[in-house]
Amino acid sequence: MRYDVTESKRARLDVRPVRGMQPISRRLFGKFTEHLGSNVYNGIWAQILRNPGLEGAEVFRTDRLPAQLDAFSRRHGAEGLADALGAGVAPFWRPFGRGEFALDRKALNSAWCQRVRPMGRGPAGVEQPIFLPLHRVKDFEFSVWARSKSIKRLTVALVRDGKVVSRSVMAGLGGTWQRYTARLSVSGRAPKRGTLFYLRLSVCGRGTAWLDQAFLFPADHVRGFDPDVIRLWREARLPLLRFPGGNFVSGYHWEDGIGPVDARPTRPNPAWAVAEYNHVGTDEMMALCRAIGCEPLICVNAGNGSAQEAARWVEYCNGDADTEYGARRAANGHPHPYDVRLWEIGNELYGYWQIGHCTATQYARRYARFVRAMRTVDPRIEFIANGDTPEWNAEVVRGSGRRVRSFSTHPLIGGAVPQDETPEAVYQALMGYAALYPALLARLARPMRAAGLTPRLAITELQVFTHRPHLPNNRTLAEALWTASMLNAAIRSNGLVELVTHSALVNHGGCVLKECEFVWPEPVYFTHRLYGTQAGRVPMAVAYSGPCHWPPRVRSLPRAGQVADLDAVALASLDGADVTLLVVNRSLDRAVSTQIVLHDMEAGSTVKVRALGGESFMSGNTFEQPAAIGLQERSVRVQRTGLRYSFPPHSLTELVFRIAQ
Repeated sequence: MRYDVTESKRARLDVRPVRGMQPISRRLFGKFTEHLGSNVYNGIWAQILRNPGLEGAEVFRTDRLPAQLDAFSRRHGAEGLADALGAGVAPFWRPFGRGEFALDRKALNSAWCQRVRPMGRGPAGVEQPIFLPLHRVKDFEFSVWARSKSIKRLTVALVRDGKVVSRSVMAGLGGTWQRYTARLSVSGRAPKRGTLFYLRLSVCGRGTAWLDQAFLFPADHVRGFDPDVIRLWREARLPLLRFPGGNFVSGYHWEDGIGPVDARPTRPNPAWAVAEYNHVGTDEMMALCRAIGCEPLICVNAGNGSAQEAARWVEYCNGDADTEYGARRAANGHPHPYDVRLWEIGNELYGYWQIGHCTATQYARRYARFVRAMRTVDPRIEFIANGDTPEWNAEVVRGSGRRVRSFSTHPLIGGAVPQDETPEAVYQALMGYAALYPALLARLARPMRAAGLTPRLAITELQVFTHRPHLPNNRTLAEALWTASMLNAAIRSNGLVELVTHSALVNHGGCVLKECEFVWPEPVYFTHRLYGTQAGRVPMAVAYSGPCHWPPRVRSLPRAGQVADLDAVALASLDGADVTLLVVNRSLDRAVSTQIVLHDMEAGSTVKVRALGGESFMSGNTFEQPAAIGLQERSVRVQRTGLRYSFPPHSLTELVFRIAQ
């Protein structure tokens, strides 16, 4: 479906129904999450403590850990975390009281546990600076594994400004590992967001105690996940979620992440300088998808993983309870198959930064092995191959033939933009890239078409990647508008783009931010909410005549030619009762007053409007002002001559017309 553009001083949008158009897929409005930074842990996962397994420095990459601890200390207003590395205390914890502290190999799980020996009459132990989501909940669930032959009691406390605000004593310690639980409550008026607390674990008396696997969950968690995150994505009607990576997946072994959470190994994250606790594995991600109401897309380890390992994963997810791995799933509390349909074979394996990266010829052989093994387990699943350039795609098609059902593509744009570019130039170049994107999609699909295959592309990562605070980035309104234009290109692709999973779900990539246990939406979240909740499904023809502009040249970004100020798609509901018009005004500073004409249909007298905009394309939401940018809703009247609407500069607007039947 083309978007016809004619330059004119006066703006007009003509919308016409087209016979025989197939409905678009709701899979176009998906998201991606990865075990990276605080996307999963201290992000979607509600467990508050860092390094809950009290592991040693090596799982965090020792060379990067001091800088991480310094940054963590500054952000939390806490002292002593970096110094504690030489004091025998697990990273992200610090010693409390007078005692002897050491990391000990006699652990419940993984390599290390924390050993504490009080020295004197007072208590001794370890503590960690934390924040609490007291804006919504005052009760917290704590658990820890402990053992001691001589010390019989363990105290857990929440401390604020040096004063204990909640405490619980867990009695009955013995010489073998046992799990102890407590409920901590914070009474009184909730302090302001960002108030620092400490979670303190201490023992008193003569002897030695060992501690391992300490968890602190808010009592209102949803199957282990943050309820604010769940709520926001349910409200956006998120249809699809890709996991567990990303670069992470090329070294991830899924069997580390099943079974009792306390028994899962903590390992170094294979791609990023953080620890992988394995607390969020397959069953947890499936629970997240069900809580949100979305479909899963699993990306398998085709880096240092094997085809047999991937096939076992398929059986764990989709096999009946009488199969070997279906029985393991049932034993873990999930008797019914998850019935995962979408499986991506590896992540960016063309890249030198990827574990197991390879040539296109090597990938074609690898992809074929994975497809054979996985299809043997479940012949109904749908595969996505790693795509890259047209040349890479052509080589994979030559090597794998009809096994190639779909190619992934990852438009992560702007990472090489020079520091000295102006925000205005980068913004216009990004909008120009979105205008050019349909031509790039056609080039990526050409090898499949030439081989007689039905061309399909899956945009499984998508984000403005500048990562520079003075330039348009993923936390600004620019990301919301760029993403909307990329979604418009996908909608107009006539099914060539089968799905989109924008990066990322929480933190790393905007959308939803979580800081100090407080969650708020960023501008691009509202793009997802608009597209995910609008009722339109059947594409319509749209023609634009009006102002255009020429984006400037920006190094590392392709230069577009003439670009229309407005980028619009129109979608009719399946019953034909509504027409939704989604319009991006790409202009830096020009409002575009537009005559909107619906052909061969009669609209009602009122149009519902939802609009996203801000003072600047650099506007965003912050911890201090979490609702500065959001959707504004109103209704406008249709005149006899039709609807004239003025689209503000750098804005996204949804207009919903009620159609007479």
